[in-house]
Amino acid sequence: MICVQHSSFIDSTMEGVLAHNIQRLFFEDDESVFHFRLREGVSPEKLAAITEYARSQVGTRYSLPEAARSVIAVRKPRSRQQFCSRLVAQAYGKAGFELVPDPDYCSPEVLRNSPLLQELPVQTETVSKEEFEWWSTSDNAIEKSKEAYKTLFKRIREFAPDVENHDDLLKFRARHPDADPYVVEALHDSGLLDLWQVDIDLHPSRYDHTLMAQQRGESVRHYCISTVREAYTGGIRYAQNLATLKRVFKDFPRPSLELEIALYETLTRNHQSRREVAYSWLRAHHPDDLAQDMEQIAPHSPEWFRVVEVVDANLNALSKYAVQQEDSPYVCSTCGDQPAHAYRIANEADVNPGVPSLSLCEDCLEIRRRMGYILDPFFDR
Repeated sequence: MICVQHSSFIDSTMEGVLAHNIQRLFFEDDESVFHFRLREGVSPEKLAAITEYARSQVGTRYSLPEAARSVIAVRKPRSRQQFCSRLVAQAYGKAGFELVPDPDYCSPEVLRNSPLLQELPVQTETVSKEEFEWWSTSDNAIEKSKEAYKTLFKRIREFAPDVENHDDLLKFRARHPDADPYVVEALHDSGLLDLWQVDIDLHPSRYDHTLMAQQRGESVRHYCISTVREAYTGGIRYAQNLATLKRVFKDFPRPSLELEIALYETLTRNHQSRREVAYSWLRAHHPDDLAQDMEQIAPHSPEWFRVVEVVDANLNALSKYAVQQEDSPYVCSTCGDQPAHAYRIANEADVNPGVPSLSLCEDCLEIRRRMGYILDPFFDR
């Protein structure tokens, strides 16, 4: 399994590649559990490459024959399907980490002995029968998302058997406009389009400043800290998917793409709401936690360019040119002037989805604010 976000992991089982909630991951008493991390540090860019590949594989079917071949000497040309250890090895390979000699065919045991990984103590806790039943039956957005993706791809493969994941589905729609009504029907039947409502119904205070202002306690504090630690990277995939869908829609204006564009616009705004509600609560009650834990993606850093290249190609090109001309990252993202200061965009979902921050001179700062941007100075660390 690969931990891709706080409380969320992706793995490949007989159900296929899906995301799960790590807080609802149960083991039998006699099961062996191992927990690993890279021995060397990993940059934000490489970390993003790992998690983005894992997410790109969601929906991909499990290959039992290839999983079996991974523990014997037989090697055949690999399919595009996945199994658990292949998914992990390939994901890390996307960031340049060769965990095993052959990422296409490796077993969990080979991964366990990778010299690039160090084993960490496993933090588990005993769950009572009553707790287990409660966790197993109560609503959960991630588990509902898993079921929705399973349903979606099951329906899609009834008329497009070679589709493994969302990228395949995008390409299929471009080539087969006549099949789009079936894709629309599959999207509706899966429940995926309305799934975002589940978490809002379960945790309304997380999306509402007034309701959150009434909350107190350490559990609320820990939730808000975990949210601002992934303030932008936690939801950047929504903005990236939105940008990709919009680009494809320009050339292939399909009704199913319109549905997904509306979905990802909603997901992007909802993530912004969660972030800003947690930000405001910590600012009011634990400002030191906010200053210490708020995720800040510095303008013109490698991580910033990686994100902006996907969501706003024009800004990416303009800023790269300014940085190159002045031979410094500390220039205005818009005009290249100096001095310029870093600002996080508090309402990026409304004004520039996915762009986490800007470096702005005084003139461009005022222009952006008149355009509706809500801009906060970076915390000085």
